[in-house]
Amino acid sequence: MRHISRLARLTTKAAVLSLVPNVSLAVAATSDDLFNTYFANVLDGRPCFARTYEDKELAAHPDQRVRAIEIDLSKANADGTPNTPDRFQLGFALMLKSGPEWIGQTASCRTNDTDFECYVSGDGGVFSLTPKDGGELRLQTGDDGLALESSDKDIELGKDGGDSVFDLKPSKAECQAASAFFEGGSD
Repeated sequence: MRHISRLARLTTKAAVLSLVPNVSLAVAATSDDLFNTYFANVLDGRPCFARTYEDKELAAHPDQRVRAIEIDLSKANADGTPNTPDRFQLGFALMLKSGPEWIGQTASCRTNDTDFECYVSGDGGVFSLTPKDGGELRLQTGDDGLALESSDKDIELGKDGGDSVFDLKPSKAECQAASAFFEGGSD
């Protein structure tokens, strides 16, 4: 009897070990699938996620300074290489409630198994993008917050907690408004 249970254990162990390569392939497919779901042909064009807060929402959260925020997939990485799940760039822009100007920088990102990890250019900090229901992404600043620079002001987000989490929806209007602002030379 002891010999059979040892044989059964060895057979079970061999069966489990034979699954290990398949598990690693499934994990790799997960990050590719996540990238493709959120950044490949979303809204039949350049993927964009954004949020604009109404005056009523801003009044309910007086510590929040951000009126609008958007992220959009760049056509390629800065060096001209195509975007991949392991390395892609986003445009990152926001508008404060104190004025109509967009402030933006690029962010370099990579796909993890369950979210996206991004670094704002110029030592601007880290943020994550976590999938939510309905195709939304939750943007959450890292522990040290985010820093964005424009020609006339520096903005810090997330350190005080008022501007650290944003639920972004697939969108076009905010991204078009931000693009028009930057392309018009108003930065």
